[in-house]
Amino acid sequence: MGFIEDPRFRRFKARCVYFDRYGGVSAPPFDELNASLEVGDKAINVEKNLHVVESLIGAEKLASVNQVHSENIVEFDGETHDADGIYTTQRGVFLSIKFADCLPIVMLETEKMIAMAIHAGWKGTHKRIAQKGVKLLEKLGGDPSRILVSIGPHICGRCYQVGPEFYSLFSGRYLKERNGKLFLDLSLANTDQLIDAGIARANIVDLHRCTMEDIRFFSYRRDRVCGRNIGGIMLL
Repeated sequence: MGFIEDPRFRRFKARCVYFDRYGGVSAPPFDELNASLEVGDKAINVEKNLHVVESLIGAEKLASVNQVHSENIVEFDGETHDADGIYTTQRGVFLSIKFADCLPIVMLETEKMIAMAIHAGWKGTHKRIAQKGVKLLEKLGGDPSRILVSIGPHICGRCYQVGPEFYSLFSGRYLKERNGKLFLDLSLANTDQLIDAGIARANIVDLHRCTMEDIRFFSYRRDRVCGRNIGGIMLL
């Protein structure tokens, strides 16, 4: 078992981590640390896997949302809502995002100590969910100049092949043609949204792990039938 951590968050008494696929109990093709009930894995295995995550990070509670490729972001209230973002000021709550190619995006308003985790696939990116997350933090009293952003493992712009219909959805800045194929750079699109919302470029870190290229992570595009990775943020 392992995880990737963005160490910048430790300075503000928070942890931002993205778990790899190992150290759980799920059998192939969900081996091992599958975090999703929606892929065909046994519920008891997923429950055990999430307990492993809670224990490893020392969380009192693991919070999540029913990810529906929306732009909706909700406050953690102990329930599980249809949304693609979640935030809290409560300590000991691991705000989690499940992913297997989409972007997990973590934000922390470092003075107000508001943590936020966002799931951004192409639909959420098109709906500008990351930018809306920043605007929500502003409404809660935050300041973009104090927000740290981490972009976790996701399918990179070299691997994310899309169809020609994406020309009508995204600027050519985010689309590249190679060998007659079209590829979309979700990280660049979300980074631009964050900067447009007032986040300093220096406060945004992409951990540069491609889920399709790195076998340590589940990838829907690579494997089709597979588990889901988990990552997010917790205030200590």
